[in-house]
Amino acid sequence: MNFYRYLIIYALAITAILAGCGQRGTASAASVSMPLDSLNIVDSVSSEGSQAYVRIRLIYPVADDAAADSIRQWIADVMSAASAGEYGPTAFTAAGAESVTAVAREVADSLLAMSARDFASMRPELPESKMSYTFDYAADTAAVTPDYATFCFSGYTYLGGAHGSAYVIPALFALPSGRQITWDSLIAPGKQTQLLDMIRRALMEQYFEVSTTEALADMLLVSPSEIQLPAAGPALTPRGLEVIYQQYEIAPYAAGMPSCTIPMDDLRPLLDPSLHL
Repeated sequence: MNFYRYLIIYALAITAILAGCGQRGTASAASVSMPLDSLNIVDSVSSEGSQAYVRIRLIYPVADDAAADSIRQWIADVMSAASAGEYGPTAFTAAGAESVTAVAREVADSLLAMSARDFASMRPELPESKMSYTFDYAADTAAVTPDYATFCFSGYTYLGGAHGSAYVIPALFALPSGRQITWDSLIAPGKQTQLLDMIRRALMEQYFEVSTTEALADMLLVSPSEIQLPAAGPALTPRGLEVIYQQYEIAPYAAGMPSCTIPMDDLRPLLDPSLHL
């Protein structure tokens, strides 16, 4: 598949997933004030016909409070962790509203430096040594209500080969404390089995569009009974619980990122009552 055609398909897929994970319009519809700022870094490096592109687009809170601090720290952490997998250990830190900009710039510079080192080690006389790298990261709000905020981080990396890798990582924060809510703290004790049953049915109906467990099994890398909660955290929006599995987590690459929505009315009996959501 042509690389640039793949980028277009990837962009459409990420847009669809983020729409499933909620939209910034959802946040504004909730009539909740969370002051936000944005940054957009576009940079590149080239050498002997090889080129690396870096794009980082982030929406992040700028208030001086516990929730904003927690969300900014998460954005810095997940961006650093995602990029660390491409070029080795990192030591990025985040503190205060200015931290997101500083970490984003540091990540971009590190990726460009890594790419330049790769290109310098190649033999320019060989046609196959011409490389094109892409690093594309984005963070945005998915929902903001009086009780919680959901943010989503997406990434795409291409380092040559048939295709790149993409991911979408959501994070759910209680408001106003800013405490990050995990699967264990979202779902009441003893209720995760019920949730997994709901997720299996929703994946069948909403994503894979099959009517039997046997047909679902044909779509997966694991047995339907072995599906666990996603490695990434939960995403809550006024629509309900948005469940997102990464590439290869439960299904082959061709299946993309399986996702589904558990409506709020179905989810509410399973929530930990201490959250007051």
